Amino acid sequence: MMNKFFSITGIMLFGIHFLIAQTPEKSARPAVIENIENNSKVVINQDPKLDKLITDHINRKDESASGAYTGYGYRVQVFSSNAQKTAKSEAFSIERKLRSAFPGYGVYRIYASPFWKVRIGDFRTLEDAKAFRSEVVKAFPELSRETYTVRESKVSIR
Repeated sequence: MMNKFFSITGIMLFGIHFLIAQTPEKSARPAVIENIENNSKVVINQDPKLDKLITDHINRKDESASGAYTGYGYRVQVFSSNAQKTAKSEAFSIERKLRSAFPGYGVYRIYASPFWKVRIGDFRTLEDAKAFRSEVVKAFPELSRETYTVRESKVSIR
């Protein structure tokens, strides 16, 4: 008996939700298409948010023409530690050193519990990241043991 009650209640709630979802917003402006030959009319009620999405899509800048790239790429990881007492301060210190030594490159301090990590650069190819890794090792030989390239899911390259 209880299962039947819940089933009927669920169907009623779904029906009410479906009816509410089908009701057009008051701010939606209808588009009217008329066919003069057949004396017919089609009215389309469209959410204004859809107009905005279409306009934004049309007006967006073509990133491929400007040379910008956002997607998979590579960075050089120069530090990773989970030492509770020292890792955070070391990460901040290394980040400052990298920013001053390589001002044109993005430096990323990451905390992924329990690890503090510091990565530098946004490279589209592994070869570019490896070449930059050797520059970092030349500038900071004390970091050479921990320095390696990592693949990132989202890098922005201009």
